[in-house]
Amino acid sequence: MLNTDISTRFLPHLPPSISESEVKRLRLTIYLCLTSMAVSLIYTVLDVASGVYFALPFYSAIFIAPIISLQLIRKGKFLLGKIIVLLGAGIAIFFASVSDPFETGVILIFVPLSIVPFAMIGFRNSWASISIVFSTFFLFLISSFTDLFAPYEKALPLAYIQISLALNYLIAVTISILIVYFLARLHRQSEIGLIEKERAVTEKNIQLTKLNQELDGFVYSVSHDLRSPLSSILGLTNLAKFSNSKEELVEYMAMIQDRIQAQDAFIKDIIEYSRNIRTDALAQPVNLYNLTHEIIESLEFNVGSANIRFDVDLLPDFITLSDKHRWKTMLSNLIANAIKYHDTSKADQYIKLSAKQDLHWLIYTVADNGVGIADQHLNKIFEMFYRASDTSSGSGLGLFITKEAAHKLSGTITVLSQPGIGSTFEIRIPLLK
Repeated sequence: MLNTDISTRFLPHLPPSISESEVKRLRLTIYLCLTSMAVSLIYTVLDVASGVYFALPFYSAIFIAPIISLQLIRKGKFLLGKIIVLLGAGIAIFFASVSDPFETGVILIFVPLSIVPFAMIGFRNSWASISIVFSTFFLFLISSFTDLFAPYEKALPLAYIQISLALNYLIAVTISILIVYFLARLHRQSEIGLIEKERAVTEKNIQLTKLNQELDGFVYSVSHDLRSPLSSILGLTNLAKFSNSKEELVEYMAMIQDRIQAQDAFIKDIIEYSRNIRTDALAQPVNLYNLTHEIIESLEFNVGSANIRFDVDLLPDFITLSDKHRWKTMLSNLIANAIKYHDTSKADQYIKLSAKQDLHWLIYTVADNGVGIADQHLNKIFEMFYRASDTSSGSGLGLFITKEAAHKLSGTITVLSQPGIGSTFEIRIPLLK
């Protein structure tokens, strides 16, 4: 609105608690002080050039009061500074109006002086604004309808009167426009602020609605997947009660163990998902070569793992600055999936693991020649609880958690796949500086 570079020179180090509206009022006060000083200088030059000297003391008051006001503002005495400049201007204009002929139009300046207190002081200290307005109105009545003082000069040059009238009109209009512009701008900024807050609230409501919908789906899926193994275990225990065959009991126990392990894995996925969304990403040295081999070793007893060749294309000193736990989560899920969906019909089953980095990105690739993923599933495999078919095992959270972990690291994960050919997952994470 105003030239903040100039006004800032007169402002002290403002406390954090001060509002933006008050800062704008202080800037308006500073500019009106500077305007008053400029007006007093203009009138001084005009009077001296015209040989009129009786009003010079009033002009000095108009010049000195803003200086005092600026000093008070610099010391943090904002309200007192505003009152001083307003009272000084009102008194000075009063003496000028009772001394100058009516034709000079000095009385016009009483109009903006009656408006400006509410703009400068605001409603927080409305008693000060109202007091100044009433005192200004009182001075206006005295100067207009009484002969309290006789004019210092009864006959002034016509050119002087005309120039004074034009200047007084210009000053009154300029100050009035400045005040109206300030109030309109303040109102506009408040309106914009309300619109932005309303938009933010609307966006939050949309997000909350979406989260509630996701939560409903989450609760339904979790409750279903938690109850399903328990139902199976309950059914198996009932069967075991009536079995007299040791072989059947061993088979039932193995099936119960399988159900328990599946539920344990599902609970671990839920815990991992909760941990990922609630904790911030860390920045720590991560040796991806060592981490990759640790994960391969931890999965060596998974079904089919012994028949798969692991090709690790990483240097032993491949170290990056990132979150080790999230990298472990992402690689464990991707490698475990590659093992689970290997193609037993192929003689050479492999999983290739590689990583590279440039100036900005770390790119980790997990490629396999497994059964692949059909096109209709590619855009959905990273969704929560998504399974490609009813016979798919697992919680349906692994790839979703992997995607969320990549997002927590400000990265992405993509997939290319062809049924019968294999799949390639690519993790892209920005490098930390």
